[in-house]
Amino acid sequence: MKKKGLLVTCFLILSLLPAISQQSIKDTLKLNEVVVTGSKTPQSIGNVTQKIDIIDSKEIESLVAGNRNVAEVIMYKPGASVSTLSRNDANWGTYGGIGPKYSTYMLQGLPIDAFVDPMAIDLNAIDRIEVQRGPASVLYPNYLSQDFAGNQSPLAGTVNLILKDKIDKPLTSVSGAYGTYNTINGNVFHENQFGNLHLMSSFSIEKSDYTNYGSENSWLNMIDNPQYKKTKFFVGGTYLLNQAKNQKIDFFANQTLHSGDVGRPNRGFDHSYTLMHLGYSGDITEKIGLGFKIGYRNYDRSGEEDNYSTANKDISLRETDKVKQSIIPADFFLTFKPADFSKLTIGADFQSATYKTTAKPVNAIESTGNDAIANQIGFYVQEELTIDKAVIRGGLRYVSISNDITKLGGVAPIDKNRSWGVLLWNAGIKYKATDNITPFVNIGTSFMSPGLKSIGGTILVTDTITNGQIPNPNLKPEKGTGIDYGFDFKINSGTIFTTRFFYYSITDAIVENTVRANPSQSKSVNAGKTIAKGYEVELKQKISNSLQWFANYTHFETEISNKFDADQDGSNISFVPDNVSNFGLTAWLPWKLTVSPYIHLAGRIYDSTSKSGRRLYNSYELVNMNINKTILLTSKVKLDAFANLYNITDNRFEMPWQFQDPGFSMMAGINVVMF
Repeated sequence: MKKKGLLVTCFLILSLLPAISQQSIKDTLKLNEVVVTGSKTPQSIGNVTQKIDIIDSKEIESLVAGNRNVAEVIMYKPGASVSTLSRNDANWGTYGGIGPKYSTYMLQGLPIDAFVDPMAIDLNAIDRIEVQRGPASVLYPNYLSQDFAGNQSPLAGTVNLILKDKIDKPLTSVSGAYGTYNTINGNVFHENQFGNLHLMSSFSIEKSDYTNYGSENSWLNMIDNPQYKKTKFFVGGTYLLNQAKNQKIDFFANQTLHSGDVGRPNRGFDHSYTLMHLGYSGDITEKIGLGFKIGYRNYDRSGEEDNYSTANKDISLRETDKVKQSIIPADFFLTFKPADFSKLTIGADFQSATYKTTAKPVNAIESTGNDAIANQIGFYVQEELTIDKAVIRGGLRYVSISNDITKLGGVAPIDKNRSWGVLLWNAGIKYKATDNITPFVNIGTSFMSPGLKSIGGTILVTDTITNGQIPNPNLKPEKGTGIDYGFDFKINSGTIFTTRFFYYSITDAIVENTVRANPSQSKSVNAGKTIAKGYEVELKQKISNSLQWFANYTHFETEISNKFDADQDGSNISFVPDNVSNFGLTAWLPWKLTVSPYIHLAGRIYDSTSKSGRRLYNSYELVNMNINKTILLTSKVKLDAFANLYNITDNRFEMPWQFQDPGFSMMAGINVVMF
């Protein structure tokens, strides 16, 4: 029945095509855009050796993020497999076939948490998203997140969220929507310009009764609707100092409050996420540019644990667990352009992260599990040369990481100070072979120290009743090498075809293994030498001013070589599908109606690197559609009605950690824009 539903949906989509009009629109398939991610400063995408995708605000509006997660916006790009567990949980998908922590997320070029911040950031603030596929570990550092899967590396690429920086005229929008699970959503957004100061702000709130998102016999064991409430507020802007020299100051502050429960009375949670950013960039002279950025990220998470088990249905409160993490990233760089064919970037970045976990049992005092500080400093240099039809890039980074540990797993460790220093490098070349064919090659290395949560865990080794992570103090750091190569083929002015091959090799890769299902317990382990490789193909086309579409396919192959553990030797990396396909189109129909259907197909995955203990999850399809109808349009007001249809085929597929997609849902509402 699911396959029939998918075929029916495809038929309905295709049946709309003859009705498409030739009305003029501003949306086009842009093949010569300007990007900043490849080299920290604006330049044509044709002068960047790495493959970079651009998702602009128009495309963001057409996508359906059923779980309210920024990661779902990049779901349809090749090389990635997004697996957002629920509206209350993070993405546990994969980048480049090597897991969820090998492609960092950034805001304005400064790293943010790949698990937490995509759940917290309001998409209203985003002007565009740049997705770099392939190694990015010289210009950009690891992120010292200690929660979830630990530190994050840009070996397989990076996702850069770019904020709106210029406001043409005042604009206020008010939207309201209602949907499945008694979900109510409201948002107020305003932007304005005051001389050289461009400001934007937003307030949104969403409440929902939600529904059971655990698979059959899941450790979640919900007995009631897992209600939640999300409140988001942000303010940001840009002050243009000297437009002739591109000098500007940009700032942003985002606060997200997320509370609710996971389906039982004493399994509540109360999280607070704070993200702040301040940056300066501009030219000092015609040949010298300067940039400085500093940020603050605070993650304050609190969750309850009860006495419930499959044998004992006691739902009384047992303890309250808390995780507090603060990270301060900073980056300073200079660019030199001694000649038209040369650009040299020199810089230094720094991060300081504090991490503390506590547990407070009922009628007992609060105890500390993990308490540590991690610091990271990096120095980098990169040269880019444009010689005739070739762009050649090469760079070095020296990184030093140190951990000052007070407690791990509730006790003071013997080795309280751990530090590492390593030299990384990368290189790339792109050559314009003809006016239409452009091949490219990139290579880079990475280094990742074990995260404090992976080392110290969140529960004791002897604990067999609490959900959490078992400590592994013997974890070793991992080193990686990434290679990608391929070509862009510009078939005509509106059609481009891309193919890319990739290969990643990691020594002592740190992966998450499922140890127990009920309760849900995992453990980080070194998996020997790990290889992830594959290829991707993509076709994007603008047929007319009223229709554009894309399709892509990615094939992953992974293998673990571990001569010390026969149970892992020859196994596969957890949560990596063998195949991922995507199809989407946007059609501007008569009567000011816009329809954007998207199809995502993902292959089978395993939940562990243990050949004897792993579980196989079947492949699935996900069909979403955004429908927008302009009801009123004047010089002062625009009124739109919209509907977001998620998982149209009602496919309740299983995901990592015994989560399950709850099936079809929808949101419908109106949006009023006042100019």
